[in-house]
Amino acid sequence: MSKETLHLMLKLNPEELDTQVALQCAPLLTGVKISNLLTVERSKRTAVLELFKETAVSCCILYESSEKTTFLLYIRQALLGYLARPEVTALMERFGYRGWDLEEILSLVSIKYEEHMEDRAGFPHEIGLLLGFPAKDVTGFIENNGKNFLYMGYWKVYSDLPECRRTFQAYNHAREHIIHMVSRGMKIDGILRIHNLKQYKSMTI
Repeated sequence: MSKETLHLMLKLNPEELDTQVALQCAPLLTGVKISNLLTVERSKRTAVLELFKETAVSCCILYESSEKTTFLLYIRQALLGYLARPEVTALMERFGYRGWDLEEILSLVSIKYEEHMEDRAGFPHEIGLLLGFPAKDVTGFIENNGKNFLYMGYWKVYSDLPECRRTFQAYNHAREHIIHMVSRGMKIDGILRIHNLKQYKSMTI
């Protein structure tokens, strides 16, 4: 991140929802990523759902505590396309999701993530696939217990480092781009419109 962007970021109000969405979900907002996690204060739950109500971004509540709500925000058609890739489908089936539709997958993932957050189960690695991580890297993470990775960026890389570096660079560029837009007073609603994500009715799970 450039010094200029860092300076702009530090001037943003971290309590504002637009700031939180911008900092956590910039790659998704620009359309270069199929999904992102977003964690906000529970009091902002309704505002998040309203923000993405008439957009291409769908909302799935993964977990809710007394203080925080964690969403999986995703572009439905893009996520469906990714999950249809043979290597991703094979790994999802290995995790027990054979022939399931997206809503069924997300419903079970939210249950498993809640169990993990409450220390009743291990981490559901299928979340990595729902976030668009390469199947080989998800497998590598599992087989190596999170160790022996080639590089760590938005995820731990176990294969095709050059391609992952290009992806991380694109995500970083998106983050800087969104920070500059928000620092100039642009709202998330306007950013979604500019990047053609405000054109479809989303789904909430």
